[in-house]
Amino acid sequence: MKRYHRLLKYLIFIICILALILCLDLILSQKYISTTQYTYSHSKIKQDFKIAHLTDLHNYQFGNKNQRLIKKVKTEAPDVIFLTGDMLNADEERTDILTDLIRQLVLIAPVYVSLGNHELEYMQLSGNRDLIAQMEEAGAVVLDKEYIDMEINGQEVRLGGVYGYVLSPDDKEDPEQTFMEEFQDTDRFKILLSHVPEGLLLWKSMEQWDVDLVFSGHVHGGQVRIPFAGGLYDPEEGYFPTYTKGMFECGNGTMVLSAGLGSSRGVPRVNNLPELVVCEVKGEK
Repeated sequence: MKRYHRLLKYLIFIICILALILCLDLILSQKYISTTQYTYSHSKIKQDFKIAHLTDLHNYQFGNKNQRLIKKVKTEAPDVIFLTGDMLNADEERTDILTDLIRQLVLIAPVYVSLGNHELEYMQLSGNRDLIAQMEEAGAVVLDKEYIDMEINGQEVRLGGVYGYVLSPDDKEDPEQTFMEEFQDTDRFKILLSHVPEGLLLWKSMEQWDVDLVFSGHVHGGQVRIPFAGGLYDPEEGYFPTYTKGMFECGNGTMVLSAGLGSSRGVPRVNNLPELVVCEVKGEK
C-alpha cells in the first residue's frame, strides 16, 4: 500500500509538472516574439541589405499598439520591411491595429505589403474596399499582382506581390500567371511576396518561374508543433505537412517561409513561438 501511494504521488507530481510546462508553453506561444535569422547569398547582389519579414499577425497585439513587436523590428535595423498577408482577420470590425502598426514601421524602414486570404475575405465580407487605400495612407506600398523596380540600400531589385497558388504556366492562364510572366521578365534580382507557399514550394511551380527569393507565410508553422516531428497541420496540405517554416530551395529560387506571429480564431499556437524573420541578403564571395 505504501508503495502504491508513493507511485501515486510521483504520478501526480509528473502530471503537475507537465501541466505547468504546457501552460508556460501556451503563454510563450502567444506572447513571446522569437527572431529567426537567415543569410541568403546570390551572384546578382552587389550591395548587401537586410529584410524584416512579418506575416499572419491576425490583428494580435504584442503590447499596447504592438510596441513590443515594433521595438523588436527596430532593434534589427532592417533596410526594408515586408508584410505578407493575413495581418488582420476576415471578420474583423477594426483595421486600426494594422494601420497603426504600419505607421510605426515606416518610421523604421519602407514597408511593402502583399495580401493574404484574410485581407481578401475581409474586403468581400465587410464591403470595405478601402482596406488597400487605408494601408497606403498609413505609408505602405501594397502590391497585389503588381511589381515595382526599386533599390534597397543601393541594390537594384524587382519586388512583386501576389496572393494565390502561383501555379506553373502550363496549368492554366489567369491573372496570376499573366503577372508572373511580366514579373520574371527582367535581369534585376527578383523578390516575390506570396502569402500562400504551397503552389510555389510543395507543387514545385518555382521550378517553372524565374524568381530568386520568395517570402511567404499562411501555414502558421503548422499551428501546433510536435517535438521532433514538426508542424501538425496546413490548411492546404492537411496533417503533418511537408513545409511549415524555414528556408527552402526549389528550382533556381529560394523561399523563406515564416511561422508567422498570430493565430486564426479557435486554435491557439502550441510549442510554436511567434516568429519575426530577419534575412540578410549578401553577394556571393
